[in-house]
Amino acid sequence: MLDRGTIVGPLQTSVHRRLDDLRRSAGLADRDGAAELAAREIPRLVEALRATLATHAPDARGHCPVCRGRVSRLLFRRRGRTPCRAYLAAQLSLGPAIEDVVRPRTKHRRRAASPRSLSPLA
Repeated sequence: MLDRGTIVGPLQTSVHRRLDDLRRSAGLADRDGAAELAAREIPRLVEALRATLATHAPDARGHCPVCRGRVSRLLFRRRGRTPCRAYLAAQLSLGPAIEDVVRPRTKHRRRAASPRSLSPLA
């Protein structure tokens, strides 16, 4: 059986080196070179991100099967409604679009207290 470190280490190094090379190339390229680089590499980066996010697709209950962790699998432990870390990182890196954010529905609605009921003179 192969040690996880012997596979993950070089793979991680290779991916980070490729990303560093892309960033450096984009910074050094002229306008035409940058456009050519973007036309070639942006579709690859988009597909890589989509493939990564596909492994984090929520199950029928809306939970990420990757991010849920071993501790939350305990029988009596309730999990909070936390977002998937991969989707959260992607959203923060890409820049949040306020109109795309869905607010969670609350179970109870509190009534707003009217100013008259708080006044001792009323």
